[in-house]
Amino acid sequence: MNSPIEIRKVIIGVVLTMLWVGIFLFFNPNLAIQWTESTTNLTYLKPFMILLFFLVIVFYHLFNKAHPETNKLSWTAALTICWLALILFYPYKDPNNYNAGAVGFFTLVGGLAVCVFWIRFFSDEIASA
Repeated sequence: MNSPIEIRKVIIGVVLTMLWVGIFLFFNPNLAIQWTESTTNLTYLKPFMILLFFLVIVFYHLFNKAHPETNKLSWTAALTICWLALILFYPYKDPNNYNAGAVGFFTLVGGLAVCVFWIRFFSDEIASA
């Protein structure tokens, strides 16, 4: 019985997602790209790299054709890594952070989505084709 899951795509998607989370954690927010001679035309490197790497992840999943179950599993693993990173590394208790309540609420809603996605994979209704 052949499994429709291509583990290579899932592992590469997990590695790309972990590198993307690493950009949030380890990039210096003061680094900037100076496009011209002027020091007023600066682009900060961290948001640029976050957007660029997010597009890499999306296009990897979009253009690397695989079985639909493989795509769903890879996206579920990526969402789980992002959700766990948000839980572990977001500064909820920072007194200067006024958005912690909203982020906490949407983290809980995201956790519900993660649970629903994983329940789908652990259910017995997925037939291997």
